Amino acid sequence: MKRICSLLLVLCMIPAMCLPAFAAKECHCGHAPMIYVHGFGKAVYQFGEDAAEQIYPPTDEKFKETTKTIVYAALALVFRQYRLFATLGMRAAENLLGKIKCDPNGNPLENTGVYGGLPKSDVHGKMQIGIADYSFSYDWRLSPVDNAQSLREYILRVCTLTGHSKVSLVCHSMGGTVLAAYLYQYGGADIEQMICLAPAWQGLSIMGSLLSGEAQVKDKSKEVDLFLHSLPMIEDARLQKLMDIAGKLNLYKPILRLVQHALDSQFERVYYTCLRGMFATMPGMWAFVPDSYYERAKAFTFGDDTSFDALIDKIDFYHYNIQNRLTDLLSAAMDDGMQLFIVSGYGISSMPLSSTHTVQSDILIDTVYTSIGAVSMPFDKKLPASHKQVVPDEHNHISPDGFIDASACAFPENTWFVRGMMHFDYPTDAKPFVLWAIAQQPGTTVHTDPQFPQFIAWDKETGLSPVE
Repeated sequence: MKRICSLLLVLCMIPAMCLPAFAAKECHCGHAPMIYVHGFGKAVYQFGEDAAEQIYPPTDEKFKETTKTIVYAALALVFRQYRLFATLGMRAAENLLGKIKCDPNGNPLENTGVYGGLPKSDVHGKMQIGIADYSFSYDWRLSPVDNAQSLREYILRVCTLTGHSKVSLVCHSMGGTVLAAYLYQYGGADIEQMICLAPAWQGLSIMGSLLSGEAQVKDKSKEVDLFLHSLPMIEDARLQKLMDIAGKLNLYKPILRLVQHALDSQFERVYYTCLRGMFATMPGMWAFVPDSYYERAKAFTFGDDTSFDALIDKIDFYHYNIQNRLTDLLSAAMDDGMQLFIVSGYGISSMPLSSTHTVQSDILIDTVYTSIGAVSMPFDKKLPASHKQVVPDEHNHISPDGFIDASACAFPENTWFVRGMMHFDYPTDAKPFVLWAIAQQPGTTVHTDPQFPQFIAWDKETGLSPVE
């Protein structure tokens, strides 16, 4: 009898002992864990049995191996040996980037990928990434649909670790395509906030132009000078001085003419041998093609070649079900209670390759695409005086500098604009805005806080401040 009583007592104690453990899994701090979804360009590796070799970005050793080829290509261009220039350029590209290509079905080469995996500990509230607690890594070569499936696993793991039923997501650039695909597949019920920094979810003109066979650099010396001086990776003082001299002496003009001649005579050969065989095989790159370019780009790139049918199925699925339905997907997520913050850049020229280089951008993505529809004026024009909104002043969506009409956005009350911030700098320089957004209550709009109105200017010395 004693044994039976003891057994019953133990059975009763087991659930009681486990209750604290189950209770500990619930967190009531009031702040959802933050996950950062990075943009394009995570390092790619080729994994061997004992070690992994970085194959993107190219290592210094790879650049050194390719230096002679690049120099000879430049000399061939100077002496107008365009075919030799193209041949050497393709050789250099293959040496630097050949291992990151995908096969015709859009699958990465075997044993290549990025480091990632699921988080292993609860770091909720520590903001280890600066603007987030966790950082989700993905292979940017894949379709956003595939990466969204991995993000789902990551979110569920974070929820398990932290005891929260929802997370907040901060995405940058290509991360916006992954989040859009996530909303399509899983909805927004488990997302408390979505903060999108210069999202690439509707593509960018330069990618549409390249994949459509457009490449125009002639008569763009000023744009090239602006672009080169804006690149954050050019920090060498001697190189900067050389660029200053080239700009003042207008040396870019004859160089660009030579490049244009080379493009006109060799573009198709280079495109099919190099670009199509490399970047155009990556489903992720096709997520960057805007709808206005999409069909033309597919026709130019693939033509009637049926060997790419599986790849085309992948990119069509994202384009028609996700990119073209972006507004509906975001609206549905907001109906589920998700807070939306979109940050769009303007005030910088885009890279001088596409025919739309005079449009407002953050040097990479057009303002009209990151904002989902804002009216943005070219650099030499402003909105006409007759352009007014029939709304009260407190709900005005026209920028004080006269370049942007945000009323045309899909979500004008939830879309902020930053003038002068480089696309690549958002994860660091937009941090004050992200930290502010994290602390906001539901219902926050562009009119809520005068510290962060709809139109914000960025300056290297003063940081973020309202546009005047």
